[in-house]
Amino acid sequence: MKKVNLFIILLFLAGLYSWPVNRIFAEATCDTVIQNESPELLQARLKRCEEEILAEKQKLELKQRESTNLERDMAILGNKINKSKLEIKSRNISILKLNNEIDNKSQTIEDLGNKIQDLQQSTAELLRRTDEVESTPLAEFILMDKNISDFYQDLGTFDLLQQSINTMFAQIRDTRTEEQKAKQDLEAKNQKERTLKAQQEIENRQLQVLENAKANILKESKGQEKIYQQMLTQKQKLANEIKNKILKLTGGGELKFADALKIVKLAENALGVRSAFILAILTQESGLDGVVGKNIGRCYYNQSWKNNNGTVMANSQKASFLYILQGLGKDPNTTPVSCPISRDGQYGGAMGPSQFMPTTWWNTSNSTGYKRRVENITGASFASPFDNRDAFTATALYLNDALDGCEKTYQSTYQRESCAAAKYYSGANWKKHMKGYGASVANRAIEFQKDIDVIDAQ
Repeated sequence: MKKVNLFIILLFLAGLYSWPVNRIFAEATCDTVIQNESPELLQARLKRCEEEILAEKQKLELKQRESTNLERDMAILGNKINKSKLEIKSRNISILKLNNEIDNKSQTIEDLGNKIQDLQQSTAELLRRTDEVESTPLAEFILMDKNISDFYQDLGTFDLLQQSINTMFAQIRDTRTEEQKAKQDLEAKNQKERTLKAQQEIENRQLQVLENAKANILKESKGQEKIYQQMLTQKQKLANEIKNKILKLTGGGELKFADALKIVKLAENALGVRSAFILAILTQESGLDGVVGKNIGRCYYNQSWKNNNGTVMANSQKASFLYILQGLGKDPNTTPVSCPISRDGQYGGAMGPSQFMPTTWWNTSNSTGYKRRVENITGASFASPFDNRDAFTATALYLNDALDGCEKTYQSTYQRESCAAAKYYSGANWKKHMKGYGASVANRAIEFQKDIDVIDAQ
């Protein structure tokens, strides 16, 4: 009887222990959240969202196996819309959860800063007291009417003060290291939040595309299968035309629209920079007055040129260029780079389809550049500015950095992208190119988005 009672008690206690967690998960829904929700509830909500997204994905896959007809395609659009709405809700929860983490990290940094100040004040006080002990001569101790034991006691105090100072110094160094790491973590979280918000904006736009597509089908077909099949044929023809359209890259070379879109979508998913904007940058061959396209990939780094260095590439760029080409197993003397554009400076040397300067790709003097960041995203062992995937990803990274600053100044997508495009083209001199090159890219992005919407609506 005792054994039975003990077993019941243990079961009861186990139930009490797990009840809060189970209850939290039971209460969690993939729905609107409030600011002060606990991390546990937010995590439970995220898990619920993931489960519902997976369920919609499975429904979608089943429907896609059926023969094409109006009823089936409307169901597929409905599934895509539901899935998109769930993904947006999930993103909202992730952003709120991240914001809470950012607030906590900011408070940690503030607390560590206060701790450093306190330690510095305490150390200053100890140093002052040590200086007092050190400056007191032996004769003064004698005149103070102190015995020998008092004298040695003061010496012991002096040693203790020195030990305390050394301990304080070590604590300051350790705390400052903690503070620096916390600041790095905060920067990473801030970047993640910006990426999440950008992805959310893309998802909202895709949702609108799907909802518009569903509404248009119902309006134009009037629920008649025959009319719908005719519409479907026309839309498929248009989508195929778009996919097969040839894009001429700024840095030379050509790609089918579908192939280019596939590559930039990877960057869009990783960073939140929309594909249409990336493509607009990569294909802006006319540039300003047709200058850019005429100077791409037509020169070699050490080719003679009338400038201060006497070569196409500036001397400050050559070490990085040679390092990159060696890592890629390419001959620097036969690898084309951009020619100098007189209106933008004395030198050329930009590489590949995205036209990155060598030190921007990888600066050998301080081991910085986009190369390593690209490798972290694409998984490349040695990222190449001449490879489309790596180059396009680097473009997205650069635009992501540029948009970060532009978003603080401009409200509309058009203005922000004009600003970021101008920075991509001219760096610090971006303001004078915003209404020229920048606006040209932003307008081109609008047209690309129309084409992408046609494909996404399929």
